[in-house]
Amino acid sequence: MRHYLVVSDVMTKDVVTVTEDTPFKTVAGLLAEHHISAMPVRDAYGRVTGVVSESDLLRKEAKQRPGRLHRTARAKADAVTAGQLMTSPAVTIEGGCTLDEAARLMAARGITRLVVMDGAELVGIVSRSDLLSAYVASDQEILARVHRDVVDRHLWDDPQAVEVAVQEGVVTLTGQVERRSTVAFATTLVEGVDGVVAVHNKLTWRLDDTARTPGGIFY
Repeated sequence: MRHYLVVSDVMTKDVVTVTEDTPFKTVAGLLAEHHISAMPVRDAYGRVTGVVSESDLLRKEAKQRPGRLHRTARAKADAVTAGQLMTSPAVTIEGGCTLDEAARLMAARGITRLVVMDGAELVGIVSRSDLLSAYVASDQEILARVHRDVVDRHLWDDPQAVEVAVQEGVVTLTGQVERRSTVAFATTLVEGVDGVVAVHNKLTWRLDDTARTPGGIFY
């Protein structure tokens, strides 16, 4: 059973879209009416071909100011339809991807939202603020996730030997485990739990299985 959050858990599912021939003023009106900052753009066949955002529309404002515009910016400033305004192609992601994967894709592409697809079907849109919703979880919720997803599932040797405390999203692990390698493993696993801000690992160990023998072999 899946316990971690994925894109489909936090995305906006009721997506407002426009077509490539939607006029500039209609695009601006829809953004204002629905209190959104961007919309996917579809072609005549319903396929998503791009995204039009507030920043695309504001290119026209920049046109009225002194100074030269880059050719792409100039084209957007002269645009009169969504198809001319949009950024294309749309950067997409599948709904089953993790929030970490979505965040890394946004950072790599320098964007603030992704179009969510299920194959060729548009199913949602996810923004940076949507991804941050994972951190709204209470300390009690995070504590339950750490026990369920890490302690009970992976520290099976003696889960009762590990104590977990959570304050403001920061997880502290105390207790003693059998092997030293488990300590670093536990940190990695807890860092991957949705809502965790940081991990303070104070676990100790009985056996140092990371040490080398005289022959250079780990035991």
